[in-house]
Amino acid sequence: MKKDFNKRVLVAAIASLCTTAAWAANPPASSMDASPHGNTSLTNAPVDNQSMDDAKDQLESKLKVVQNRTGYATALQNSGYRISAINVDKPDYLEYEVVKGNASYEVQLDFADGATKATAIDVTSNNWRADSTEQMLKDPQYKTPTAMVVDPASRYSDRHLMRAWNDEKDQLEKVLTLKQPLDAYKTALTQRGYEITSVNDRDADSVEYEIVKGDNSYEVQIDLDPTTKLAKAVDVTSNIWEADGTDRVKNANEAKQAG
Repeated sequence: MKKDFNKRVLVAAIASLCTTAAWAANPPASSMDASPHGNTSLTNAPVDNQSMDDAKDQLESKLKVVQNRTGYATALQNSGYRISAINVDKPDYLEYEVVKGNASYEVQLDFADGATKATAIDVTSNNWRADSTEQMLKDPQYKTPTAMVVDPASRYSDRHLMRAWNDEKDQLEKVLTLKQPLDAYKTALTQRGYEITSVNDRDADSVEYEIVKGDNSYEVQIDLDPTTKLAKAVDVTSNIWEADGTDRVKNANEAKQAG
Protein backbone atom coordinates (compact mmCIF):
# COMPACT_ATOMS: atom_id res chain seq x y z
CA MET A 1 0.00 0.00 0.00
CA LYS A 2 1.17 3.51 -0.66
CA LYS A 3 0.60 4.52 2.93
CA ASP A 4 3.54 2.38 3.92
CA PHE A 5 5.95 4.96 2.52
CA ASN A 6 5.01 7.47 5.22
CA LYS A 7 4.58 10.24 2.70
CA ARG A 8 3.19 12.73 5.18
CA VAL A 9 6.62 13.06 6.78
CA LEU A 10 8.29 13.54 3.41
CA VAL A 11 5.80 16.18 2.32
CA ALA A 12 6.36 18.25 5.43
CA ALA A 13 10.08 18.25 4.71
CA ILE A 14 9.52 19.27 1.10
CA ALA A 15 7.21 22.15 2.00
CA SER A 16 9.64 23.55 4.57
CA LEU A 17 12.40 23.86 1.99
CA CYS A 18 10.50 25.82 -0.66
CA THR A 19 9.38 29.42 -0.10
CA THR A 20 9.17 31.34 -3.40
CA ALA A 21 6.09 31.53 -5.59
CA ALA A 22 5.22 30.61 -9.18
CA TRP A 23 2.80 28.29 -10.95
CA ALA A 24 3.43 26.35 -14.12
CA ALA A 25 0.58 27.40 -16.38
CA ASN A 26 2.23 27.49 -19.82
CA PRO A 27 3.42 24.55 -21.88
CA PRO A 28 7.19 24.01 -21.75
CA ALA A 29 9.76 24.38 -24.45
CA SER A 30 10.27 21.22 -26.45
CA SER A 31 13.68 20.52 -24.97
CA MET A 32 12.47 20.99 -21.37
CA ASP A 33 8.91 19.60 -21.42
CA ALA A 34 7.83 18.84 -17.87
CA SER A 35 5.08 18.36 -15.32
CA PRO A 36 4.70 17.91 -11.57
CA HIS A 37 5.50 14.32 -10.70
CA GLY A 38 6.66 12.30 -7.78
CA ASN A 39 10.23 11.48 -6.89
CA THR A 40 10.56 8.02 -8.36
CA SER A 41 10.02 6.33 -11.66
CA LEU A 42 6.82 4.35 -11.93
CA THR A 43 8.77 1.71 -13.83
CA ASN A 44 10.98 0.98 -10.82
CA ALA A 45 10.42 0.18 -7.18
CA PRO A 46 10.08 3.42 -5.16
CA VAL A 47 12.98 4.56 -3.03
CA ASP A 48 12.11 4.61 0.67
CA ASN A 49 12.14 7.94 2.50
CA GLN A 50 15.14 7.17 4.68
CA SER A 51 17.26 6.19 1.69
CA MET A 52 16.31 9.42 -0.08
CA ASP A 53 17.14 11.52 2.99
CA ASP A 54 20.49 9.77 3.35
CA ALA A 55 21.30 10.36 -0.32
CA LYS A 56 20.43 14.05 -0.02
CA ASP A 57 22.65 14.49 3.03
CA GLN A 58 25.56 12.68 1.41
CA LEU A 59 25.30 14.71 -1.78
CA GLU A 60 25.13 18.00 0.12
CA SER A 61 28.30 17.04 1.99
CA LYS A 62 30.13 16.32 -1.26
CA LEU A 63 28.99 19.58 -2.85
CA LYS A 64 30.14 21.67 0.12
CA VAL A 65 33.79 21.00 -0.69
CA VAL A 66 33.46 22.35 -4.27
CA GLN A 67 35.35 25.62 -4.60
CA ASN A 68 33.90 27.21 -7.75
CA ARG A 69 30.68 27.34 -9.73
CA THR A 70 31.86 25.19 -12.62
CA GLY A 71 32.89 22.43 -10.26
CA TYR A 72 29.36 21.53 -9.14
CA ALA A 73 28.39 19.78 -12.36
CA THR A 74 31.62 17.77 -12.23
CA ALA A 75 31.05 16.86 -8.58
CA LEU A 76 27.53 15.66 -9.36
CA GLN A 77 28.76 13.47 -12.19
CA ASN A 78 31.64 12.10 -10.11
CA SER A 79 29.09 11.17 -7.42
CA GLY A 80 27.14 9.08 -9.92
CA TYR A 81 24.39 11.61 -10.69
CA ARG A 82 23.22 12.53 -14.16
CA ILE A 83 22.19 16.14 -14.70
CA SER A 84 18.80 15.81 -16.38
CA ALA A 85 17.68 19.46 -16.53
CA ILE A 86 18.85 22.98 -15.74
CA ASN A 87 15.92 24.89 -14.28
CA VAL A 88 17.73 28.12 -13.38
CA ASP A 89 21.16 29.53 -14.18
CA LYS A 90 21.55 33.07 -12.85
CA PRO A 91 24.51 34.80 -11.21
CA ASP A 92 23.01 34.35 -7.75
CA TYR A 93 21.25 31.00 -8.19
CA LEU A 94 21.83 27.72 -10.03
CA GLU A 95 19.35 24.84 -10.01
CA TYR A 96 19.77 21.36 -11.47
CA GLU A 97 17.54 18.33 -11.70
CA VAL A 98 19.60 15.16 -11.24
CA VAL A 99 18.96 11.44 -11.52
CA LYS A 100 20.63 8.49 -9.85
CA GLY A 101 19.12 5.03 -10.13
CA ASN A 102 15.36 5.34 -9.86
CA ALA A 103 15.26 8.59 -7.89
CA SER A 104 15.53 12.24 -8.88
CA TYR A 105 16.48 15.27 -6.84
CA GLU A 106 16.70 19.01 -7.24
CA VAL A 107 20.02 20.66 -6.45
CA GLN A 108 19.65 24.30 -5.39
CA LEU A 109 22.81 26.43 -5.22
CA ASP A 110 22.79 30.04 -4.00
CA PHE A 111 25.65 32.45 -4.70
CA ALA A 112 25.32 35.54 -2.53
CA ASP A 113 27.19 38.78 -3.20
CA GLY A 114 28.89 37.55 -6.35
CA ALA A 115 30.43 34.48 -4.72
CA THR A 116 31.83 31.75 -6.98
CA LYS A 117 31.51 29.12 -4.24
CA ALA A 118 27.91 28.41 -3.25
CA THR A 119 26.86 30.16 -0.07
CA ALA A 120 23.88 27.84 0.42
CA ILE A 121 23.36 24.29 -0.85
CA ASP A 122 20.09 22.37 -0.73
CA VAL A 123 19.38 18.97 -2.23
CA THR A 124 15.61 18.54 -2.24
CA SER A 125 12.94 16.19 -3.51
CA ASN A 126 12.03 16.84 -7.13
CA ASN A 127 8.26 17.40 -7.35
CA TRP A 128 8.09 19.03 -10.79
CA ARG A 129 10.24 17.09 -13.23
CA ALA A 130 11.42 17.90 -16.73
CA ASP A 131 10.64 15.42 -19.49
CA SER A 132 14.36 14.71 -19.77
CA THR A 133 14.34 13.72 -16.10
CA GLU A 134 11.40 11.41 -16.66
CA GLN A 135 13.19 9.82 -19.60
CA MET A 136 16.37 9.24 -17.60
CA LEU A 137 14.37 7.59 -14.82
CA LYS A 138 12.76 5.23 -17.30
CA ASP A 139 15.88 4.53 -19.35
CA PRO A 140 19.35 4.60 -17.72
CA GLN A 141 20.88 4.90 -21.21
CA TYR A 142 18.79 7.92 -22.24
CA LYS A 143 20.64 10.97 -23.51
CA THR A 144 19.08 14.28 -24.48
CA PRO A 145 18.95 14.56 -28.29
CA THR A 146 20.27 18.13 -28.21
CA ALA A 147 22.57 20.08 -25.94
CA MET A 148 20.93 20.77 -22.58
CA VAL A 149 19.71 24.35 -22.21
CA VAL A 150 18.36 26.37 -19.32
CA ASP A 151 14.59 26.70 -19.09
CA PRO A 152 14.31 30.48 -19.63
CA ALA A 153 11.12 30.78 -17.55
CA SER A 154 12.26 28.44 -14.74
CA ARG A 155 8.85 26.81 -15.08
CA TYR A 156 9.77 23.64 -13.25
CA SER A 157 11.78 24.94 -10.37
CA ASP A 158 10.37 23.55 -7.14
CA ARG A 159 11.54 26.65 -5.32
CA HIS A 160 9.34 28.79 -7.55
CA LEU A 161 6.35 26.48 -7.59
CA MET A 162 5.95 25.29 -4.03
CA ARG A 163 4.36 28.37 -2.45
CA ALA A 164 1.47 28.34 -4.92
CA TRP A 165 1.15 24.59 -4.36
CA ASN A 166 0.99 25.10 -0.60
CA ASP A 167 -1.57 27.90 -0.94
CA GLU A 168 -3.87 25.62 -2.92
CA LYS A 169 -3.27 22.78 -0.44
CA ASP A 170 -4.34 25.05 2.42
CA GLN A 171 -7.48 26.09 0.54
CA LEU A 172 -8.37 22.45 -0.10
CA GLU A 173 -8.01 21.58 3.56
CA LYS A 174 -10.33 24.45 4.48
CA VAL A 175 -12.95 23.22 2.02
CA LEU A 176 -12.71 19.60 3.14
CA THR A 177 -14.07 20.13 6.63
CA LEU A 178 -14.39 17.33 9.17
CA LYS A 179 -17.43 15.24 10.07
CA GLN A 180 -18.68 14.85 6.50
CA PRO A 181 -19.54 11.65 4.60
CA LEU A 182 -17.33 10.59 1.70
CA ASP A 183 -19.83 11.70 -0.93
CA ALA A 184 -19.63 15.25 0.42
CA TYR A 185 -15.87 15.31 -0.18
CA LYS A 186 -16.27 14.00 -3.70
CA THR A 187 -18.76 16.77 -4.41
CA ALA A 188 -16.54 19.45 -2.89
CA LEU A 189 -13.55 18.32 -4.95
CA THR A 190 -15.57 18.30 -8.16
CA GLN A 191 -16.92 21.78 -7.45
CA ARG A 192 -13.38 23.03 -7.00
CA GLY A 193 -12.41 21.64 -10.40
CA TYR A 194 -10.65 18.45 -9.34
CA GLU A 195 -10.94 15.02 -10.86
CA ILE A 196 -10.47 11.94 -8.70
CA THR A 197 -8.05 9.85 -10.74
CA SER A 198 -7.29 7.00 -8.36
CA VAL A 199 -8.52 5.39 -5.14
CA ASN A 200 -5.38 3.92 -3.63
CA ASP A 201 -6.65 2.59 -0.32
CA ARG A 202 -10.19 1.96 0.81
CA ASP A 203 -11.19 0.16 3.96
CA ALA A 204 -13.70 0.56 6.77
CA ASP A 205 -11.94 3.46 8.46
CA SER A 206 -9.99 5.26 5.73
CA VAL A 207 -9.78 6.18 2.07
CA GLU A 208 -7.03 7.71 -0.04
CA TYR A 209 -7.74 9.61 -3.27
CA GLU A 210 -5.44 10.98 -5.93
CA ILE A 211 -6.85 14.16 -7.43
CA VAL A 212 -5.83 16.27 -10.43
CA LYS A 213 -6.50 19.82 -11.51
CA GLY A 214 -4.62 21.10 -14.53
CA ASP A 215 -1.09 19.71 -14.33
CA ASN A 216 -0.97 19.47 -10.54
CA SER A 217 -1.99 16.60 -8.31
CA TYR A 218 -2.53 16.00 -4.62
CA GLU A 219 -3.35 13.08 -2.43
CA VAL A 220 -6.35 13.34 -0.10
CA GLN A 221 -6.24 11.03 2.90
CA ILE A 222 -9.47 10.71 4.87
CA ASP A 223 -9.78 8.84 8.17
CA LEU A 224 -13.32 7.77 9.06
CA ASP A 225 -15.05 7.19 12.36
CA PRO A 226 -15.90 3.47 12.20
CA THR A 227 -19.26 4.08 13.87
CA THR A 228 -20.61 7.21 12.18
CA LYS A 229 -18.68 6.81 8.88
CA LEU A 230 -17.95 10.54 9.03
CA ALA A 231 -14.46 11.95 8.58
CA LYS A 232 -12.45 12.46 11.73
CA ALA A 233 -9.26 13.56 9.93
CA VAL A 234 -8.51 14.95 6.46
CA ASP A 235 -5.00 15.49 5.14
CA VAL A 236 -4.02 16.91 1.75
CA THR A 237 -0.47 15.94 0.79
CA SER A 238 1.92 15.82 -2.12
CA ASN A 239 1.26 12.96 -4.49
CA ILE A 240 4.71 11.41 -4.44
CA TRP A 241 3.97 8.17 -6.28
CA GLU A 242 1.33 8.76 -8.94
CA ALA A 243 -0.99 6.10 -10.30
CA ASP A 244 -1.06 5.53 -14.07
CA GLY A 245 -4.53 7.07 -14.23
CA THR A 246 -3.29 10.25 -12.58
CA ASP A 247 -0.38 10.47 -14.97
CA ARG A 248 -2.67 10.02 -18.00
CA VAL A 249 -5.05 12.76 -16.89
CA LYS A 250 -2.22 15.20 -16.25
CA ASN A 251 -0.65 14.48 -19.61
CA ALA A 252 -4.00 15.02 -21.30
CA ASN A 253 -4.40 18.34 -19.48
CA GLU A 254 -0.95 19.45 -20.55
CA ALA A 255 -1.74 18.54 -24.16
CA LYS A 256 -4.87 20.72 -23.99
CA GLN A 257 -2.82 23.63 -22.65
CA ALA A 258 -0.26 23.19 -25.42
CA GLY A 259 -3.02 23.09 -28.03
